[in-house]
Amino acid sequence: MPRESWQLSRGRRAVTAAYGLIYLGLVYVVMRFFFPGVLLLPVTVIAAVLYAAVCLARFQVVLDQVGGEVEIIVGWWTRHVPLTQIEQVRVVRSGVQIRIAGGVSYGIGPLWERRWLRRLPPVRSGFEEMDVAIMQAAAAARAADPDRAAAEDAASRRAASRRTVFAASFACGAGLVSLAAAVVVQPRADGWLVHVVAVLLRIYFGAGGAVAVLVGVGLLVSTWRKRHTAQRARPADHERPRGTNHQRHRLGS
Repeated sequence: MPRESWQLSRGRRAVTAAYGLIYLGLVYVVMRFFFPGVLLLPVTVIAAVLYAAVCLARFQVVLDQVGGEVEIIVGWWTRHVPLTQIEQVRVVRSGVQIRIAGGVSYGIGPLWERRWLRRLPPVRSGFEEMDVAIMQAAAAARAADPDRAAAEDAASRRAASRRTVFAASFACGAGLVSLAAAVVVQPRADGWLVHVVAVLLRIYFGAGGAVAVLVGVGLLVSTWRKRHTAQRARPADHERPRGTNHQRHRLGS
């Protein structure tokens, strides 16, 4: 059976590029008027490089029924997902989302629906009918080998805790960066409007950073408790042979 592939259409790529250009201009304005001048050039360059990388990156999904997997390609990064692990595929006008076992989701493009996006002329995303093809292949793969599907599902759920630790660490790091941004915000122009916006930016970065750090710490604590509970519920391996030897010694005596 031939491999099927879907990739981001040119029209959707153009809309994404225009949308990203607005954010790039917003970053420049914020850095120009509300942050120290020493940060203007490096932050703007980093944002421009990321913008160019997103515009030029390859976004593609490949269905390989012979190999029993789906390839999710974003730029130079490729993720191979077994068909038995796919739980849901959601296709919208702006992108696609693939959810696998263990609570992990991979998305391409903004998945929220904007009112202004509905007013634009219809633009193909390039992922039309992908959800039907992949879900049918996933159902066939699970029906063909249910034991393998159950084993892979259990392994994926065990690995979910490691991904949670990574997500929590990322949230804590992003929160600390946001708190640092709240500290260094300073108006670089006169006028009451600039000062009001500076206060709002401090509140935005400070509140957002605090929430991100709290969420990250909460995830870390929750993951540690789950692991600790699982270890306590599991009997120690070295206690079993010790009890068996003790019983044999008493029977022999």
